[in-house]
Amino acid sequence: MRSAPRSSRALLPAVLPALLLAVAFAVVPALSVSASVGSVPPEVRAYVTGGGLLDRLDDIYGENGSGDGIAFDDTTTPGPISRVFLWTDARLAGDTEGKPVRMANEWAVPVVVAEQPVGVAIIWINLDTEQPELAEFTEDADAASALAEVPDAAQLVRDPVTGAWFALAEEVATPLVSGSSGVIEPAPVDELELMLPPPDPEASGDDPGFGLAIAVVSVLLVLIITLLVIRRAPSV
Repeated sequence: MRSAPRSSRALLPAVLPALLLAVAFAVVPALSVSASVGSVPPEVRAYVTGGGLLDRLDDIYGENGSGDGIAFDDTTTPGPISRVFLWTDARLAGDTEGKPVRMANEWAVPVVVAEQPVGVAIIWINLDTEQPELAEFTEDADAASALAEVPDAAQLVRDPVTGAWFALAEEVATPLVSGSSGVIEPAPVDELELMLPPPDPEASGDDPGFGLAIAVVSVLLVLIITLLVIRRAPSV
């Protein structure tokens, strides 16, 4: 009656190490490929660690027949994944009362080749396919080095206008990459002088068809006035 319980207890010492090893392998990759504050969806992590990112980098930015591009090879390694934050519209407009940043549909990954940083890849989730894709890649060794060291408790803030990257923690923005922001040392986030992005050309101007219509009407009006003046000239 008691043989089965004794058998189960006898198997426990042999099974327990295997279970602990499996848990360790499951946890360590997740910790090694994520950094800073913000979520990293499983599909994004799989895209980075499963080879999808590196294949795409090689397809678009890899070395071509002329020797141009980056020689991505077996030594190419993606660094930690950081969720990207952007300045809120209110903060860009000068409002320092609300939240200064918002979470973006972007993740930054520094890329290393032969143990040398080469640049930063930006990944996004395509809203049509709901799959992660490479959005852009910037060849910048300094940025790659900086983004590999984002503090765990900080939000990684990207300033596309100036090319700057900040680590935001406890209301203090620390420049990781200054870009053209002029910020070279940690500063309270509400004291930063931020630049507004350039207006969207499609949204800033009037409808081209409307402008053309105005031009045509103006020309016709000038012609009508000219004809009236010519017709009245003999009677003067």
